[in-house]
Amino acid sequence: MANKKVKLNDKTEKKENKKNKIKQEKYISDEAKEIRRFVIILFSVIIFVLVIYGISRVLMDEPVDNNEKNVVAGKVDYDMVTIGTMLNRNLSEYYVAIYDEENPKAVYYSTIIAKYAEEEDAIKVYYCNLGNKLNEKYQAEDESKTNPDAKSIEELSLGELTLIKIKNGKIVKYLEGLDTIREEFGI
Repeated sequence: MANKKVKLNDKTEKKENKKNKIKQEKYISDEAKEIRRFVIILFSVIIFVLVIYGISRVLMDEPVDNNEKNVVAGKVDYDMVTIGTMLNRNLSEYYVAIYDEENPKAVYYSTIIAKYAEEEDAIKVYYCNLGNKLNEKYQAEDESKTNPDAKSIEELSLGELTLIKIKNGKIVKYLEGLDTIREEFGI
């Protein structure tokens, strides 16, 4: 019977310990409760942010499809003009070389112009791509229908290779053909 009393006492002690714990929990201050809530919310937000970060890393690390085009940062080429803006450069005298960059002879044209630009007394040469959508309407349908007498942009009808000399915002020379341009440049 002695064993039973101890067990009864043990049960009574356990009941009293539970009552004391309940009383202790009831008497936890409001500040402690607020701190506990704050810590729980803080950990929840941190876990949420980490999960979102992990998901975005997984999605961003996927390989790019071959069908998608890669975006390349643009580069401003100050030597390139369009026909509509070629008369309003900030220099008083300059040339504008006009040809289609897709033309097989374009490399040769640009080489001659670059060679001229290396000379000490060279006048600035701007490039104009005749293949550009903004410039296509000025291209002559036939080489024989060009207008070497053009004095304004509206009158232009350009061939395969044209060099225009501009002075004070006006067309002063209109040259067509490689030999004529080489002669003008002294090359």
